[in-house]
Amino acid sequence: MPDIDELLSEEDRKKKDATAQKKWPASVILAAPFFLLVIPLYKAARERVNWKAALAMVGTFEALMFCAEAFSVSRGHWIWNPNRILGPTIFGIPIEEPLLYYWFPPLFVVILMHAFEGYFTKRKKD
Repeated sequence: MPDIDELLSEEDRKKKDATAQKKWPASVILAAPFFLLVIPLYKAARERVNWKAALAMVGTFEALMFCAEAFSVSRGHWIWNPNRILGPTIFGIPIEEPLLYYWFPPLFVVILMHAFEGYFTKRKKD
């Protein structure tokens, strides 16, 4: 029985090979629109947020997730396409993981929650 790679065309083999792909840091580019959402939400919620508590939450989340992800990477459960990341890694984890995905989502949720709380409180008074 022939190997599956023998049945692929040359073009399909190139697509299958991650190193043959063009460098395109998709995770950073796809996260960019969320930063545009944060600006008006931050303006609406900046007085309501307890920033010390928010930063403690983000720091705790960052430490726990980094350890869990480092363990997953060491076991081979978690991998990245080298052409879809910025390049630099820390213990095999792309630099954008701790910078974008560990601190941004929890902070975004806190700001969003306080922005909605301010909106509904103002609406209730009217």
